[in-house]
Amino acid sequence: KTPKVLFDNDRIRVSDLRLSPGESSKVTFPYPTVRWQVDEGLDTTGPIADKQVYFQENDSTCELHNVASDSILRQVWFEIKKEPRRSEEKTKEILSNAVYSTDVGTAKLFENRYCRVWDFCLGIGEGDPSMPHHHVLDYVYIYVAPGRLLGYRHDGTPGLFDSINEDGDVTWNDIPDGAELDPEYAHGGKNGYDHLPMREYLVELK
Repeated sequence: KTPKVLFDNDRIRVSDLRLSPGESSKVTFPYPTVRWQVDEGLDTTGPIADKQVYFQENDSTCELHNVASDSILRQVWFEIKKEPRRSEEKTKEILSNAVYSTDVGTAKLFENRYCRVWDFCLGIGEGDPSMPHHHVLDYVYIYVAPGRLLGYRHDGTPGLFDSINEDGDVTWNDIPDGAELDPEYAHGGKNGYDHLPMREYLVELK
C-alpha cells in the first residue's frame, strides 16, 4: 500500500500512510525522508511508540507490516526534495540572531543538516501567549487530529489568528531572509479548544 499525498511543492512532499490490520507497505524513497509515527503501532519488528521519528536516506527502502489485530498503523512522511538552502554554520547564525526563542514546538524530536523536527502538542488549556516563538526557517506542519490554535502577537496581544483544522490538514510557510530580526515572524499560541488537545507535527527546512 502507498501513502496518500497531502501536500507537494518544490521542496517537500507530505504523505499520510495508514495500514489496516494485516496490510503492508514497501517503499524505496527517492528523497531523504522523515517518517513520523502517529499513535502507537505494531510492526513485525515490535511496538512503535507514538511520535517516534525515523530518517531515511534517499534510495533507502522501508518495509512496514501492521500486525496489530484492531488498530491502524499510521505514519506521516516528509520527503525533502532539495538540498538545504543554507550551510549549517549559516543556519546556526540565523537561529542565534533571532529576537525570540526559535523553539517552534513543544519538543524537538530530531535534527540533521536538512531539517529540524518538532512535536507541537498542547493539552486542554495549555499554551502561554506571553512566551512567543520565532519562525526563521521555512516550515510545514500537519494536524494529526482535529485541533484549534489561537495566535497571539509577539507582544502578547490576542487576535493574530484563530486556526481551526481537521486531521490531515497541511500548511506550508515561506520565511524570508532576515525574518530573525523581524518580530512580526514571532507569535505565541494557545489551545483554542476546551475539550481536545492540539496535535501538530512541524518540520523546518534548513
